[in-house]
Amino acid sequence: MKLIVDKIVYPGRSLATGEDGIVVFSDGALPGEHIDVLVTKNKKTYKEASLQSIDQPSPDRVVPRCPSFGACGGCTFQHTTYAHQLHIKDTYVRELLLPWIAAIKPFIASPEEWHYRNKMEFSFFDGRSPLSPGAPIKSAVSLGLHQRKEFNRYFPVPPCFICDSDFLPVIDEIVRFARASGQGVYDKRSHQGFFRHLVMRKSKRKNQVLINLVTNIAPELSPPYFETLLAALPPSVASVYWTQNGGISDAVNVDILTLLRGEPAIEELLTVRNRSYAFLISPFSFFQTNTLGTEKLYDTVLSLLEPASTDSVLDLYCGTGTIGIVLAPFVQTVLGVEQVESAVENARENARRNGVENISFAAGSVEKWIKKEDIPPCNAIVVDPPRGGLSNKVIDFIVRCSPAKIVYVSCNPATLARDLTAMTARGFSVDCIVPIDMFPQTYHVEIVVSLRKT
Repeated sequence: MKLIVDKIVYPGRSLATGEDGIVVFSDGALPGEHIDVLVTKNKKTYKEASLQSIDQPSPDRVVPRCPSFGACGGCTFQHTTYAHQLHIKDTYVRELLLPWIAAIKPFIASPEEWHYRNKMEFSFFDGRSPLSPGAPIKSAVSLGLHQRKEFNRYFPVPPCFICDSDFLPVIDEIVRFARASGQGVYDKRSHQGFFRHLVMRKSKRKNQVLINLVTNIAPELSPPYFETLLAALPPSVASVYWTQNGGISDAVNVDILTLLRGEPAIEELLTVRNRSYAFLISPFSFFQTNTLGTEKLYDTVLSLLEPASTDSVLDLYCGTGTIGIVLAPFVQTVLGVEQVESAVENARENARRNGVENISFAAGSVEKWIKKEDIPPCNAIVVDPPRGGLSNKVIDFIVRCSPAKIVYVSCNPATLARDLTAMTARGFSVDCIVPIDMFPQTYHVEIVVSLRKT
């Protein structure tokens, strides 16, 4: 089919309308472009298609920096300018949140367009495998990112233009060690092989790197096995972990966790409202992936909450307590609730490190915690749920609490729209919506919403 692209819709897909009036979704085209596509799925109400050629490109199209762009699953928008990326995101956020469009403020741009990610998860793969046609490396051990929409295909890294640039020399050393080790890569079908994943984290302000090398279970090996790798790593690597994971799932799970060298955690510094905060980052703790963008995010949360010294704030899905700790100097009390017990331990340590005494934390899933009978009263609630958004039970709880003000931090505008519809139908009004770009070159967005009791 020959089409003209109408727009980009969430999550970053090109939408065009065929002569029969049926919409066609594809990837990689920009609004206004004349394209040639091959239909791969033909449904009654829509079609899926793969982009074959661009007959008339958009003036906003640019040459991607990364040679793997379009096939690698890491990025979505390297083929257009950053200003146009923000325009695209603003357009689909406004479309998804149309009932509250009057409350939407201009997009806040990321301070960095490239090399902004302070966390990356890479997979080891067999570079000789026909399942990895994009890999030019003729080696049995390579490291890379998933091919778009593929479970068992990869593209090698480096290069990567969204991860912190300090990760790249570390990757070179780890791949060099892995190739010299004689150990193979883990095979998801046979569940044999040694090297599985590499998780890397970076403290931008303290210039510290934490690496977590994830392998299959290896009872015959001990920490001295990694001595040559440790000796070759650059000085910026402050913590080195070895995780043994014998699970079948492709997720990074822990059977045995060993600190091979350095401190148990690295430390990041954030400055919000001229106050400096220190946060520990351990291998599995949650921390926003864009450090400089996080400062803008937390400043926005403060602005929208309009904290008062008499406020009692309930911080649901608090993670390692970062938002609550930033809020604490401006309110009377903060109570954070988080399911992951290790995150709660990190949150308590973070509060101690920052001298924050008016904050406490409860471990347990939010859905179970809200059933407690001794929940203290609050007049303000902050929620930062996972991509699935809020459950009906949590919304019911918020309605029962009847707080004067709510701040909702969302990483998924689709579930946010659903939850705002439910909450505005039950006594709250949307006061302000601020979209923030924490993820340049990708379709992802972060949105902060303030609601008030009507």
